[in-house]
Amino acid sequence: MKRKRYIRIAKIPEIPKEQLNNWMRYVIQNTEDVAQLEALIYLQKMQRAWTQRNAKEWLIAKTGSYGILGRLKNTGLMKEVGEEGGAKLYSLTALQDIEKWLREYRGGKIRLTTEEAMREYQDVVLQLRSEYEFFIKNVKEEDIEIWVKEISSVEDIVHYTKSIMGEMLYMDALLPIIQQYSMANMDIYSSANLERKINQTGFSLAYFGEPGTGKTFATDDLLRGKEEKGVPPHGIIGRLRYAQGMTPKMFIAILEAYQDYPVDWVIPEFRDFFSYRGMVEKLKLVMERREVKDETRNGIIGPYKVTSFFIVNYNTEITRGRWKNTMGDPNFSAVEDRMICKLFLNTSQRRRLIWENMKRIASGKVDYYLADTLRRHITYTYHLLQEKRPKVVIEEEDFIKLGDEIAEEIDRREAPVSLRIVDRALQIAASASLVSYLKNREDEIWVDKESLNLARDFVLQEIDTRALKA
Repeated sequence: MKRKRYIRIAKIPEIPKEQLNNWMRYVIQNTEDVAQLEALIYLQKMQRAWTQRNAKEWLIAKTGSYGILGRLKNTGLMKEVGEEGGAKLYSLTALQDIEKWLREYRGGKIRLTTEEAMREYQDVVLQLRSEYEFFIKNVKEEDIEIWVKEISSVEDIVHYTKSIMGEMLYMDALLPIIQQYSMANMDIYSSANLERKINQTGFSLAYFGEPGTGKTFATDDLLRGKEEKGVPPHGIIGRLRYAQGMTPKMFIAILEAYQDYPVDWVIPEFRDFFSYRGMVEKLKLVMERREVKDETRNGIIGPYKVTSFFIVNYNTEITRGRWKNTMGDPNFSAVEDRMICKLFLNTSQRRRLIWENMKRIASGKVDYYLADTLRRHITYTYHLLQEKRPKVVIEEEDFIKLGDEIAEEIDRREAPVSLRIVDRALQIAASASLVSYLKNREDEIWVDKESLNLARDFVLQEIDTRALKA
């Protein structure tokens, strides 16, 4: 006869803080142990109690290891609470104290308010974190030496993107790569005052314009890779999240799971997010990386702090060389203002250039020789920048000169471009300068001439595109 499951519920004495700290320091020996314990906490919230066999299978599926179970059993943090079918049932004690200790250990204050966010944290965030930390842990100094030989400055990446996209379209591929470096979100200072920051490198990127102009290739295929086209991934390891097929409401809910683990969200067809009533205001807060809160029929999401960045693309209507918003919400332009935007027009020249590239790819003439090194270089640079937090400094004279040139060109072309693009140019130049950090590793990163020229080229190209008239 099958034995019935039962769980004894008894009042568990409070664990003294010093004892809890000793036990937790014994259980948690590295970041992989944190992932295991967090996965076990999630299992307990779903089931209240579990057999060791079930816990092992769950932890292997979620984290690849179950080493903490033995150490937990040696402490008072894991107690036998019953049995099922002859197998002992266990449960974690002092669950709230354990979660509090983990938050302090990580230095974070993550609080998840929905089941969607909790599932995302367990199913996706922990996996991404594990992939990222496994890479970082296994980097050797000789690996770094190889990477910096191939990528010593942004000039090496410019050369590479020109080799795969051509002289005229290379900026399409270069900007998403520079945006990956920008995610470190380093403070930018002017040489006139090294104590007061004037900006930060981190930016979100939007490609918008007519269909069939190459937006998806640069913002999605190149970063995440596309096996059927022979395109290897170029994006940061363990910090890319794809949002295709996700409703805006679901996006807002699961974004909460990334509060203490910033990622780069790749969102194709970003325009679809705006078809939901009231989403524009929330997305404006998301792009500003501010606190978000949403009320649904099922409850309240948040409030939580957005820490991630975004690479998006969307189609717009073009009339006589001018684009117009197809959104009824007047706040839509406010979302664009919070990103670096690149307009794509379906001109005869662009069609010819895209076709030439398609033929080169089909004939096997495009060599993605830097792809693997690039994603490793980006990832480890991000890690070191987060750890060391050097200052990024621009010469005051260079910044003023850059701003003057941009303002004069806007006036000369009578282009519908805001002067906010000067700040965006600064972010591009500063982010491009981060490429050399892995080689130099100095306490200050000065914006170099190559990076300034790159930012200037982008802005002048953008002013030219937006000034076009059919």
